[in-house]
Amino acid sequence: MQDIDLISGLEIRRPIRARSGFFIDGAGSVLTTSDAVGQCQRITLDDGVEADVIAEDMPLGLALLKPRQALAPLSVAQFASDEPRLQSDIAVSGYSFGGVLSAPTLTYGTLADVKGLNGDNRVQRLTISKEPADAGGPVLASSGAVVGMLLADASGGNRQLPSDVAFAADAPALAAFLSANGVNPSASKLGEPIPPEDLTVLAADLTVLVSCWN
Repeated sequence: MQDIDLISGLEIRRPIRARSGFFIDGAGSVLTTSDAVGQCQRITLDDGVEADVIAEDMPLGLALLKPRQALAPLSVAQFASDEPRLQSDIAVSGYSFGGVLSAPTLTYGTLADVKGLNGDNRVQRLTISKEPADAGGPVLASSGAVVGMLLADASGGNRQLPSDVAFAADAPALAAFLSANGVNPSASKLGEPIPPEDLTVLAADLTVLVSCWN
């Protein structure tokens, strides 16, 4: 029997959870969602580099990871210093299928609001189709600047939001979290849009698969 999850008839071990993240400095530190790292005995980045959680903001849903060996990212996040315009085009880069594909998927959508449904001005509301494994991925403006990070869907409760509603922590909230934990985030003003193919390459260089193992 042929199966992509079998090698010589033996099942390949899979993580209990896979989410997305992105590089935020030249040493390979990664920003992701706290949903990615909860109750993990081991956390790996991409092809198996082990990482440790060095800071979390549980209420907002952020986690900062440090690899156990130095990495050399091809690109690091350039955080937008200007607030994006309502209804502007955005794209979320993430490992939508949990690492089945060798590169992240870029999913396009729009910025629906610069605050959450409860008025939280650290949160953006997006109109976009997403998968659970996209959580933690960067939200990119058409210029390539990072304007936010996709948050995991809230669990529990009896209210079901439309499937195209998603939320992201905005760039100022991300920058404040990083600065409070010893990382100096790189700033980028929202410039001219770059070609879609360049945005795809940038997203691939920036985005990381975060796997949780037990």
